[in-house]
Amino acid sequence: MENDLITLALQSICITENKELKEVHQYLLMKYRMDVDLLVLQRRLEKILSEEKAVA
Repeated sequence: MENDLITLALQSICITENKELKEVHQYLLMKYRMDVDLLVLQRRLEKILSEEKAVA
């Protein structure tokens, strides 16, 4: 299953590069013109991290 743009951005910017959610928000807004709420990004990040813990 392929990941969507938000998930890919969260994985690459927050997890890999260790940057804040505001960086992901700005990236999505500037590159894809997607205005995503910071609360949505936070919940998606928590879901990604909990899935990683479950796999490990």
